[in-house]
Amino acid sequence: LMETPLAVSVITQEQMALQGLSRISDLSSLVPNLVVGNSGEDSGVSIAIRGISSNNYTELGDPSVAIHVDGMYTPRAQAALALAHDIERIEVLRGPQGTLFGQNSTGGAINVISKKPSTDSFSAKADLTLGNYGLTKYRVASNVPVSEKVATRFSFSSTESDGFSTNVFTGQDLDDTNNTSVRSDWLI
Repeated sequence: LMETPLAVSVITQEQMALQGLSRISDLSSLVPNLVVGNSGEDSGVSIAIRGISSNNYTELGDPSVAIHVDGMYTPRAQAALALAHDIERIEVLRGPQGTLFGQNSTGGAINVISKKPSTDSFSAKADLTLGNYGLTKYRVASNVPVSEKVATRFSFSSTESDGFSTNVFTGQDLDDTNNTSVRSDWLI
């Protein structure tokens, strides 16, 4: 990244933890020229880099900011709501990235790089967060070397919350949360 002649912001998991950020959509507070907001449309997410975004959220519409998770393109902006747990770093590249990332990157690209398994040693970490309105969040990540040439990394995250507002006509909780994320990577 030091040799790339582009405007790039790199956010590590340690930086996100210090700022109390847990989702990719929270990066707006750390990355200049990045705005992640609610579009009010079906997708619910609008991503703009340097003011460039797409307002076509139908099945035929394409985003103007490409999101890649471990090298795999995610075609919808909802990926910005994914939990950013057990990641190595998030890269935000500003400006057109068509030559590096192909179509749908007119405004820029967001790359999410997960931590990879290692055969070096066993490691594990866990955390628990409790809060108002029934908030319960727990995350677990472990690296397990199976042999000298095989290792696995497993991560699990769960967030539940009752929400703090209710639709007075239907009685439905509007801000409730129920997210579960599981990932298993293997190195062979």
